[in-house]
Amino acid sequence: MNTKDDWKTTAAIHDELRRELWSVVFPGARIPIKSILPVKANVSGHEGVGCYMLDLAALTEDEVWSVAHILSSQFNIPVDEVRAELHLGVPILAEGVSVSSSDQGLMLSMMADDSENYNLDRDEEPYRWDTEDGQP
Repeated sequence: MNTKDDWKTTAAIHDELRRELWSVVFPGARIPIKSILPVKANVSGHEGVGCYMLDLAALTEDEVWSVAHILSSQFNIPVDEVRAELHLGVPILAEGVSVSSSDQGLMLSMMADDSENYNLDRDEEPYRWDTEDGQP
């Protein structure tokens, strides 16, 4: 989970124009995102496009206002109106972006299987790690 002091899950924007825009607030255009998995969103000029959601909870109040100013200038909407609507989310287009995460909890939850033991779906006996020497 990202915090204001430590961003574990981030997106780096590589697209030159967008990188320049976001670098005003986020050095190197590296921004905190909620998940490394993209979601579908309808963004001005793009319908049902893959996006990463900006993690607003990981931003300082100054960063939130700076994001509002960027969006205000990009979409020609009054900054107070943008600020009032930020809670709805800020999608970052997935195209031209790379993501990374050092959040072990997130990674483990993504690897989790629906069944408690994936071997139970097979015809073989599940592995057992409860022998005296700790070996199957």
